[in-house]
Amino acid sequence: MSDAEPDTPQAKPRNAILARLLIAGFMGCVVAAECLFAYFWLPSASEVAAQVEQLAQEAKTDAEASQDDSTNPAVPVVEVDLGKFAITNHRLPAETTFRTDFHLYGTVAEAEKEEFTQLFARNERRFRDQVIVEIRNCEVSDLEDAGLGLIKRRFLEKSNALLGKPLLRSVIFADYTFVEL
Repeated sequence: MSDAEPDTPQAKPRNAILARLLIAGFMGCVVAAECLFAYFWLPSASEVAAQVEQLAQEAKTDAEASQDDSTNPAVPVVEVDLGKFAITNHRLPAETTFRTDFHLYGTVAEAEKEEFTQLFARNERRFRDQVIVEIRNCEVSDLEDAGLGLIKRRFLEKSNALLGKPLLRSVIFADYTFVEL
């Protein structure tokens, strides 16, 4: 019999240590492979910065393209009538009532006017409902704002979402009156 038989008490601890070393080595290889994969797959800080800058440039270009077309003479626009509104709202906690009257117009690219007219005719009642809800949800300070900027942005966002396309370029308030009763 040889002195290094597997059944001897000295061989068992050696096999256990060898098995543990093999498992530890295998786990080390897996962790090292994951680290290498992450190193090559994840972008570096400079690549991320370049991507962010590119996205910012694209957003800036998109914002300039969707600006009010009255400042961009390259795209001819036409005005469309969006309706007259007379909205009375009573606020219970403050026991105040206010009335807002206005005639709403919008600007649409001349090439998209026919499409806008068809979509608006199909969604006119929902558009009117959205306008009324937005006015009733506004703060008094928003309704007293000289430019009505926040309300215009909300109308544009809601109406273009309703139409399914960003056809409406800007919103124009005509004959606007706001009175607290």
